[in-house]
Amino acid sequence: MASFRVALAYSYLNKYLTLVIHFVTTIILARLLTPADIGIYTVASVFVGLGHLLREFGINNYIVQEKDLTTDRIRAAFTLNLLFGWSIALILYFTRTPIGNFYESEAVREVIGLLCINFLLVPVGAITFAYLRREMRFQHTMIIQVASAIASAATGITAALAGEGYRSLVWSAIAGTLTSVIFTLLFRPPGVMLLPGLREIPHVFAFCRYAGSSEIIVHAGHTAPDWILGKVLDMGAVGLYSRALGTVNIFNKAFTEGLWGVILPHFSKQHRDGKIDSDQYLFLVACITAVAWPFFATLGILAEPVIRILFGEKWLESVPVLRILCVYAILVYTTLLVDQMLISSGRIRTSFRIMASIQVVTVIAVLLTARHGLTSVATAVAAVGAVQLCIYQIVSQRLLQIPFASFSRIYRKNILLMIVAVTPSLVAVLTWGNTALSFIPNFIAQVLVTSLMWMGAIWVLKTPLRDELVLVLRHVKTWWRTGTSGS
Repeated sequence: MASFRVALAYSYLNKYLTLVIHFVTTIILARLLTPADIGIYTVASVFVGLGHLLREFGINNYIVQEKDLTTDRIRAAFTLNLLFGWSIALILYFTRTPIGNFYESEAVREVIGLLCINFLLVPVGAITFAYLRREMRFQHTMIIQVASAIASAATGITAALAGEGYRSLVWSAIAGTLTSVIFTLLFRPPGVMLLPGLREIPHVFAFCRYAGSSEIIVHAGHTAPDWILGKVLDMGAVGLYSRALGTVNIFNKAFTEGLWGVILPHFSKQHRDGKIDSDQYLFLVACITAVAWPFFATLGILAEPVIRILFGEKWLESVPVLRILCVYAILVYTTLLVDQMLISSGRIRTSFRIMASIQVVTVIAVLLTARHGLTSVATAVAAVGAVQLCIYQIVSQRLLQIPFASFSRIYRKNILLMIVAVTPSLVAVLTWGNTALSFIPNFIAQVLVTSLMWMGAIWVLKTPLRDELVLVLRHVKTWWRTGTSGS
């Protein structure tokens, strides 16, 4: 457990540093770019993101979870990464024109063509980065990702100020990728040879065909509103939906990405050593829901002042979408770790089947509701989230042999915690209204009151998160005493 906490400390420091950089960059770019600029890049990113999934195709997860990772298998993985990455760069480059014609947008065509550069760069460092994760060298991955975020932010803002519009997002992405590759090569462990090999390709591909296909299907489902709304409605609608979803994803960047980077390596190691610890899984569920549920419930109530403060008046149409997506997030974060447990324990086929089913339903739901507007699409996505919750809840109970009563105790306590935490925001909105809370000092005061209520409820209800906070405070106190004594 100690090594897990150390890994989490580095992972969270990484995510908070990159979050601050991305957060400031997003606020600045939201004022320099238009919804159409964001929409153009978002639509192009759907296809580019799909290309990256095809390029990665589960290879990184293979490196992390493989029990017997030999040199031949590392070389085979590197070969597949190069083959997929450079082939997809060519495919995207030659299909950029039909895609642009489909959306009747020359800008979409241009963005896809420029982003093909990343496919030539990423495979060079991808295997090394995955190996660093496997070995839980999170101090190195932190340096790599922070350096990439700084380069990306500086380039994007500079380009936007120079009047590059949607192209500023392209230059930002390329600069971040190039920086990441350079720093990854600097931290390459001596045993990881960047040489191609063919001998173990069938073994590597046996895992990747399921893991990669699952990631592609998930990407198609998650980005369904983007590529469908871009055709059925317009790029402005894509930008508005994307901004609402991006606001929801702030939590992912601030909280779960730090955990996400550690979960798969940690539980894969547990599985290699014998068995995944079900008590630790319950502990993580309790902590995640104790943070996620109050956060998204509060964000849903304060959606209008949050959008006003972060992005300005021109983005207010995304407020209803944001509120519905907060409900979706509460549902999804309840069983967030289940898919990682399936992959860690080698049940990649089960993971693929569940993910494929959920995402097919998501795409159908978005197709049926797109013509009725953004709120209808968000409602359909939330409904699919409820189905996903039920499926993963059953799977987690069977996978780890945990009775529902154990989950029920956690859920009851954290529902009460959520109610206590959102009460100040609900009272403030009903009393003073959203306009008053859009004034930054008022909003900050509201956040502080909500945080104090949340922490007080954690202490009174004696949730597992309380013990972790106490432990953190003890470490901070020890660090402070050591620093002030000159040791």
